[in-house]
Amino acid sequence: MDSSVLIQQCNEFLDGLSNFGDNFKKPFLEKENSVNELQKSLECNLCILENLREKMELQGFETPYIGVGQIKGGEDDDIYEIINYSSYLRRMVDEKKGSLERAKYAIVSHKIAIGNLLDEFGNKDILQNLPYNGSYKEHLSKIPPLFFKSYKNILSAFESEGFSKLRSSKIKGLEHAYPEKGVVSSITLSLVIIENGKRKFKRVKIEEEDYEGYIKRTYGDAIITSVKKNYSKNKLLNDQYVKKTLTLAYFTTYLPEIKEKINLEVKESLSKEERCLIKKYSNICENFENDVYEGGIIDVRALEETKLKKMNIKTDLEEKGLYKNGKLLENLKKSLEIQNRIFESISVEIPIKKISKDLFMYYLLKSPDERSRSHMFSSILVTPSTSQLKWLDIEEIEPKKILDLKFMFEKELPKYEISLKNIGGVSIYLLYGMEKALEYGFEKTGIEDILKLIAVIEDIKENLKGKIDLKVLEKYCKIKKEKTKSFLNALGKL
Repeated sequence: MDSSVLIQQCNEFLDGLSNFGDNFKKPFLEKENSVNELQKSLECNLCILENLREKMELQGFETPYIGVGQIKGGEDDDIYEIINYSSYLRRMVDEKKGSLERAKYAIVSHKIAIGNLLDEFGNKDILQNLPYNGSYKEHLSKIPPLFFKSYKNILSAFESEGFSKLRSSKIKGLEHAYPEKGVVSSITLSLVIIENGKRKFKRVKIEEEDYEGYIKRTYGDAIITSVKKNYSKNKLLNDQYVKKTLTLAYFTTYLPEIKEKINLEVKESLSKEERCLIKKYSNICENFENDVYEGGIIDVRALEETKLKKMNIKTDLEEKGLYKNGKLLENLKKSLEIQNRIFESISVEIPIKKISKDLFMYYLLKSPDERSRSHMFSSILVTPSTSQLKWLDIEEIEPKKILDLKFMFEKELPKYEISLKNIGGVSIYLLYGMEKALEYGFEKTGIEDILKLIAVIEDIKENLKGKIDLKVLEKYCKIKKEKTKSFLNALGKL
């Protein structure tokens, strides 16, 4: 198939999906069989899109610049034709790249929609705001410019550095959520141990955060001569298309809530007089900001005009009594600072809390196998380091601690042929009690069945030391027969 025909075919199909998100609005979703119908539509669209993407990739749309360059040589009379042909080639390059990009964003959107639509705990609210037609940039342009920085900050949550970019911000709870070097994946220790009555030098590499506890359990008394932290740059979510699509969907979905809370906080924090000053200032500066910036890029050609407008703004501010002696009024300046702090905090806080809740439930309720097949957070790490989840923000609990236990159980319990079902509830119980575990939909009997098994496994209890109060396991340690204990412990060593 000719590339121009393929581009046209792709764009026509994607343009037909421009209003597909309307199908996920509540009135339609509440209709009988609507989920089944939407699932069929999504899967059908996905099949077509993946077929189109495959054809485009086979025709080299991923590397459209290869073979396209400046044509040299020729007579003077040929220059006009050469220029026209070069322009044509570069236009084709842009069209190829644009079509493939749209197809990829559309594929990701459909997969995320399928994952959330079919999952009991999937977020149905974000579905109507996914770019099903692949027009990610068009959706992004609808975000008010003032919120664009917040959008980028949320995007950084899925990076290896997490919220290190927000360290300089005043957002409560997120200032030190991540180390700047990346995630600590392992620790290399240099030790002096006693072996057969003699001192021996040993170097070990471990993945446990509590390396002192590990040394005590493994070697007893030992002298640590050096500690080296090994950092991993693995990202929580590697796929750029998934990352951008998810972040945009969450931010767009909860933008009305963000605006409402910002207005409420500003009213509570600033007097009517201070708000009036800000409004006057904003009205004067609004036109200037809209003219100077377009898509975040300064138009260099308009710099002279910009300088003139800036001078006019100062004049307008002085006339309104907002600018004196080359400075903004002190009261206005302080009011703007307060408003900016509120703005920065809330515009990140709300989307992060929504993402945190969904991501926590995703890891809490699904087994590693289920996560590997799910598209709720397509291409996200199946079992991340809990350091990559420090930014999760959920009231009344510390999700990192809960998931730390759950991931440990996922690794250890299969050795004893113990089911992974309900281990999320077990993890919550061990830290916050049965009532809290039941709040998350787990069954008491299912939790207790697992507790009775792990309560007699010494290796598991050793792993839990320092992480929980082991007394919460004692009442479940009813199996007294040494043979049973020995069998379970031996099974884990096979």
